[in-house]
Amino acid sequence: MTIEVSSHVARDFLQNAAYFNNVLKVVWEYVSNSLDNPRNSEPVVCEVSISKNRILVKDNASGMSQEDLKRFFQMHGENIQRAVGRLVRGRFGTGKCAAFGIADVLRVETVKDGFKNVVELHRTGIEEARTGEPFPVKEIVIDEFTVESPGTIIEITNINLSRNRIDVKGSIDYVERHLGRHQQVHSVIINGHLCQYQEQSFVREEQFQVPSNLKDTLGNVVCIIRVSPTPLSSALNGIDILSNGIWHETTLVELGGKEMVQYIFGEIDVPALELDNSPIPSFDNTRSGCLNPENQLVRVLYSWLQDCIENVRLQLVKEERQRRASEEAKRLSEQAQQIAEVLNEDFEAYRRELARASASAGHEVGPLTALRDLIGGEDSSEVLPGEGEEESSLQEAGAPHKDGESGDGLPRDGEEPRTGLDFVSGQSAGSSSRVSSKGRKSRRGGFSIDYRNETEDAPRSRYEGDTKIIVINLDHPQVNASIGGDGLENQAFRQLSYEIAFTEYALAIPHELADKLGEYYDAIEAIAEVREIVDRISRRTADLFRNRA
Repeated sequence: MTIEVSSHVARDFLQNAAYFNNVLKVVWEYVSNSLDNPRNSEPVVCEVSISKNRILVKDNASGMSQEDLKRFFQMHGENIQRAVGRLVRGRFGTGKCAAFGIADVLRVETVKDGFKNVVELHRTGIEEARTGEPFPVKEIVIDEFTVESPGTIIEITNINLSRNRIDVKGSIDYVERHLGRHQQVHSVIINGHLCQYQEQSFVREEQFQVPSNLKDTLGNVVCIIRVSPTPLSSALNGIDILSNGIWHETTLVELGGKEMVQYIFGEIDVPALELDNSPIPSFDNTRSGCLNPENQLVRVLYSWLQDCIENVRLQLVKEERQRRASEEAKRLSEQAQQIAEVLNEDFEAYRRELARASASAGHEVGPLTALRDLIGGEDSSEVLPGEGEEESSLQEAGAPHKDGESGDGLPRDGEEPRTGLDFVSGQSAGSSSRVSSKGRKSRRGGFSIDYRNETEDAPRSRYEGDTKIIVINLDHPQVNASIGGDGLENQAFRQLSYEIAFTEYALAIPHELADKLGEYYDAIEAIAEVREIVDRISRRTADLFRNRA
């Protein structure tokens, strides 16, 4: 008996499909297939439609014949474009299974040389192939003559992801970033949006030539590191590693999370990665977006990249600490603290109103639950009046009782219902049984304001949800103009700072509510919330500006 290496085809197919675990990877897999197979070197137009139940990828590329389709559905088959010497993204022959990472049905309709072929593959058919032998693809149309133009339509249906994970915006961002690694003549349109590679703005660029002792391993390459004026998202933060223009990874090596590293991005093109034939390959087929750190070439590359990134990061840390120590920064910090106090006082009052509403309703209303721990603190829950030993900032209220027990303490049971508000501001015994010898504990954390120079093209302001920081961009034309000849003491600058902070704060509350309440919080309610907050908090500070006028 001869022992042979074999594979359970159905299991192999579905296990490789699992690597394509989100819409971003699936969409890019089929889009890149289109871009890698132009017709007579003509520009490819690829249109993508993404909805809750279906993803459609349509192109005017070369199309596939019936023989091409047979090769397309061969697992781990040789990439035809690579076989003829073209450098393309496809490498492992597993892309055809991408649809089954998120869905149950794949339909391919393709035209080439005047003939149309249509095939379908269903998850149930794959799962029924229990013997491990190859399983058939359902052929619906076979070599039907047509006058249709060449091209392919990929249709993915029976999507298994929840609605919240159908990330159209993320797919657009992902494709736009990768388009920079392909010929710019091609066009990709997703849900009506023409994707275009966006060059990230930067305020500084440094280039690092590979050390002479590493040239034999890495080649004569250059690492370009740029500094963004604003913190970068995780998708953009890091150094892009390419090989002959094809993107393979974005990394900060082991520096992620360190001070100021969130401003760093850049790229390096290492052709040696494509040519490497080490026993331990530099690539893997998991679509993890990472190179193989066990590969010797990759280890050398990572080590050098880390030195380059750290060189720039330490410069930024030094400059940032000098900036914070400046007199201007101190004045800005003082004003930021004053604005933050207004916001946090308003938020505390707002939270108490929600607590009163909850007490009247007999249960916590949704917004109170959603915002309970929004700005942190040792005691972020409202202490309501009742039997307890902790102080409450509220007391029971209502009209006097008649014909019932009375006394010097709190209202008691009587025959006539009380009217009016259940609670008003005041002091009474709290409902918590926890003893507090020093009264209510002071809150920590909360909303904060930070002034930063983020270039005149950056937004006027933004809200960082993770840290509850409202950032005001000093370089924005309106903000810069408000400083005027009086500098930071200018009243116009001060008033504008408050207005910007109020607006971001008013938008942040509905944003947090929408994030936590999801479909139970609608757009009309959010708009009303913004309008009410802006009016309320601007009234709170009217006297402040009137007195300084």
